[in-house]
Amino acid sequence: MLSHNDGAVKRLRYVIRGVGFMALPFILLACADSAHVMVVERAQPPTEKINSHWVSPGETLYAIAWRYNMDHERLARANGIRAPYRLNVGQQLTLILTTIPKARTPVVARQPSVSAKTKTPRKLRPVEPKRFDGFAAWQWPAKGAVSRRYSTKSSALHKGLDIRGKRGQSIYAANTGIVVYAGAGLPAYGKLLIVKHNETYLSAYAHNSQLLVNEGDKVKVGQQIAEMGKSGTTFEHLHFEIRKKGVPLNPISLLPKKK
Repeated sequence: MLSHNDGAVKRLRYVIRGVGFMALPFILLACADSAHVMVVERAQPPTEKINSHWVSPGETLYAIAWRYNMDHERLARANGIRAPYRLNVGQQLTLILTTIPKARTPVVARQPSVSAKTKTPRKLRPVEPKRFDGFAAWQWPAKGAVSRRYSTKSSALHKGLDIRGKRGQSIYAANTGIVVYAGAGLPAYGKLLIVKHNETYLSAYAHNSQLLVNEGDKVKVGQQIAEMGKSGTTFEHLHFEIRKKGVPLNPISLLPKKK
């Protein structure tokens, strides 16, 4: 015969077993859920826009503007820098270029003139090839086949032309101008020359093995300014660019057709 205490213990055991069996499905469900946890792929946050640049040794305003695809004059105005655009090492430059809207000139309607005579239409003269102020027509900067052309496609962006050749091959100024940068401060370009032709056009010659001119030198169209190499790249070639107000142009549109 069970005592009163023994009966209470038995009843407690039954309750515990019942609770255990009832909780088992929830435990199994929780285990199953943890084995199939949904992983959400989140997009990488966008690259932070660079608003400032600190001047490093050897950098010029032209090289910095070239690096950020900017017009050197606008960059100078944004930072209150006047020609000849001298910079100090460690100087902070803002890269935020503000645009000042131009005032519109009011259009005045012309009064029709009364004339008894009928004007004879003028003969149109043939349009002469466009020439730029301060320098001659463009010339090819090197001899050789074009291995890669200018492209604005996002999948194959290329800001200039690649011309294949041999190490030590002559590189020529594509037009008359002044050397505004000579150095290797832009690693992707290797040993680089930038020539200013006027207030609108600049040209660049990259991956040279030797630079034959210095900053401030005046060069003439067709003058040898460098020797071809592979600095900053893996094979011998010239990377050539032309920019108008800081914007890359297709050099083919300005260079003469190859025979």
